[in-house]
Amino acid sequence: MKILMLAKIRSSPWTDLCIKPAELRLDPTLTCGQAFRWRLTGAGEYTCALWDYAIDLKQTPTSIHYRVLGQLPTAHVDVAEALRDYFQLHISFDSLCDSWAQADADFTRLRQTHMGVRTLRQPVVETLLVFIASSNNNIKRISMLANRLSEHYGQAIETEKGIFHTFPSLARLNSDPQIAETLSRLGFGYRAKYYANTVRALCAEHSDPEQFLLGLRTAPLSEARAQLLKLSGVGPKVADCVCLMALDKTDAVPVDTHIWQVAQRRYVSRILDSKQGPEMLKLLPTDHQNKAMQLARQLKSTKAPNAKTYQVAQQLFVHLFGKYAGWAQGLLFSGDLGHETKPSKRKNQQTAANKESKMRLRSTK
Repeated sequence: MKILMLAKIRSSPWTDLCIKPAELRLDPTLTCGQAFRWRLTGAGEYTCALWDYAIDLKQTPTSIHYRVLGQLPTAHVDVAEALRDYFQLHISFDSLCDSWAQADADFTRLRQTHMGVRTLRQPVVETLLVFIASSNNNIKRISMLANRLSEHYGQAIETEKGIFHTFPSLARLNSDPQIAETLSRLGFGYRAKYYANTVRALCAEHSDPEQFLLGLRTAPLSEARAQLLKLSGVGPKVADCVCLMALDKTDAVPVDTHIWQVAQRRYVSRILDSKQGPEMLKLLPTDHQNKAMQLARQLKSTKAPNAKTYQVAQQLFVHLFGKYAGWAQGLLFSGDLGHETKPSKRKNQQTAANKESKMRLRSTK
């Protein structure tokens, strides 16, 4: 069922996006569990098929450069503008860190050790379908499944760096009458039925299902989350990942076991400490201080998130970090994985051995 549209063209020249590394670094932004189809194709270079183009990105000491390696006949977007939107470059990462540091001074360190870790604004269909595959999974395997889906159903663009496949549309997936069986053969296992049910439901209920999903960008977070939770294979954390990374809900905070532990270790114990708590909260508005204390007390005795405390943990992040709490969580997720900028040899060995298991997606269902 592969659709091969070999559209090999001469690569365009490199163009500077004019963004400093303090505001964007490709690694870890493209490798930390948000996007799964960017391929490392050279020193500091990442390539992916997006918007019917094969796009090449390169990290330099001073900026990010991009070029187009190939495109389909249907390609029509302004690639520079699309990339600025994708990386949300209109939002100042530095300014956000200044704001977050009022609640947690450690963000002053994190902005240096993990600078430029931005939350992406991704295509909504791809984000939804890829995160359905993230339940009880790791980054390496999710990437494999996303690429298999694209290779089987997507369109191919031939370039000097090889062939890259676009992510398929819902209509394309719905055209396969045996999608569940196909995906089972591709290694999706029990998730295959989730894909089949979700694709069928969206295409049956909406004349333009992709436009319906895009329309959730202007809906309140509660409504967008509720609509996503109707879909097969979508639980609270998957819904919040889609809301944060594709639907403009910057205050959506996906909470998995790892982020739960971060909340307990970094915030609950400190907020409730008679000395650390007042010092930590002193720069927040009084009503936020009181609410944070109340939420921390509710979380103190809970060892793992459940339906109720999941929402409590989310509210704690929002009261601490405000409108962009989801972005703050992303930086904490990335920064907390290492704990140290220069770990010892022993810790390096441990990290290498356990990285995949530790980097369970924030979106596990």
